[in-house]
Amino acid sequence: MADQAPYRVVVADDFADMRHLVRMTLERSGRFQIVAEAENGVEAVDQARDLQPDLVVLDLAMPVLSGMEALPRIRDAAPHTKVVVLSGFDRSRMESAARAGGAVGYVEKGLRPSQLVDELLAITGLMELVEGAAETARARLAAQPQSAASARRFVDETLQRWNCGELFDVVGLLTSELVTNAILHAHSDIELSVQLTPEAVRIDVADHSANLPAPRAAGEDDTSGRGLGLVEALATSWGVDERPGGKSVWFELPRPDKSA
Repeated sequence: MADQAPYRVVVADDFADMRHLVRMTLERSGRFQIVAEAENGVEAVDQARDLQPDLVVLDLAMPVLSGMEALPRIRDAAPHTKVVVLSGFDRSRMESAARAGGAVGYVEKGLRPSQLVDELLAITGLMELVEGAAETARARLAAQPQSAASARRFVDETLQRWNCGELFDVVGLLTSELVTNAILHAHSDIELSVQLTPEAVRIDVADHSANLPAPRAAGEDDTSGRGLGLVEALATSWGVDERPGGKSVWFELPRPDKSA
């Protein structure tokens, strides 16, 4: 994906310093291009309509027109634009309302720059579709502990999009375990793939380590070692595939609409 064009982004926040921080953080990653800034909700709607960006990063507390009020107007003005809320409000208070208004993700302010990039890449990974396979979504994650949470959010977004949200409890748990295992043992960037096949949902976690994992018995007090055991117990099928420069660990669960 190194040759993929950067995501075109509009940043909407009433504080110029915050817009500048977000701009610098995202553009330094090489994955985002800031095409415009907005300091209130009206400007955000206008920029979305005029530029049709891939992504709008939207603050909620803005003058003239709040982010929450602007959200559905942005979705109407730019139907193919993804909106991610970046807010100082606790996500437990506002996330459900933001999603109801059309946001595809909710990120709290105060993250380290690398975390912000990872969160947005995990969310915008919904747009990284494999050519000829419209029901595959991929995201790249850094080898750091918070990537497990980013992976869960990415999987949640994807399953909800495919109307398979009822699988999230199991799929989210197993994905988290595999990503954590890769972080601890492979020490490399991770590529997460979520695929909807005719019969199943398939998750693939790839890393750059050639060491092949195997299930092992974990004691009651162990804080690691349970990942593959859980996959073996809960997935309908799973495996480890070698690939150039590393490996991938995958599992499958039946699609909810095919399990009856």
